[in-house]
Amino acid sequence: MSIKTYLGFDVGTKRTGIAIANSLTNQASGIETVIHHKDGSTNWQQIEKIINNHPADIIVVGVPYDENNKEQEMIFIARSFGRKIKDRFDIEVVFVDEYLSSSEAKNQLKWHYAHKNADRSEVDMRSAQLILQTWLNETRPD
Repeated sequence: MSIKTYLGFDVGTKRTGIAIANSLTNQASGIETVIHHKDGSTNWQQIEKIINNHPADIIVVGVPYDENNKEQEMIFIARSFGRKIKDRFDIEVVFVDEYLSSSEAKNQLKWHYAHKNADRSEVDMRSAQLILQTWLNETRPD
């Protein structure tokens, strides 16, 4: 049995949180938050570095539906990001509903509510972890 590696992405216009897991433990962990360019474009150089450092068999991208399962503007950004990952790195990409992942991440990181200028990078990384863990829990990848 070969161990597979999975990367999860919580895509945003300012930052993208990234998590990692493998088929042995099926336990996601946040690893990094990529800060995008000031013009809102994706920091592909940093994304590539992470993917090269953590070669993945599957990329999991969160798709933000609302409470009525309707598409939001960010869904188009997330899907575009996933397509670009697939094209650039020739890696299988799957999408998972990430509804409320950021809210849950904030709840888990209660200290983020204490100060309005708290570091959002930790929330984005935790959101990516929740997205990837959701996929692991709902899917038997192997």
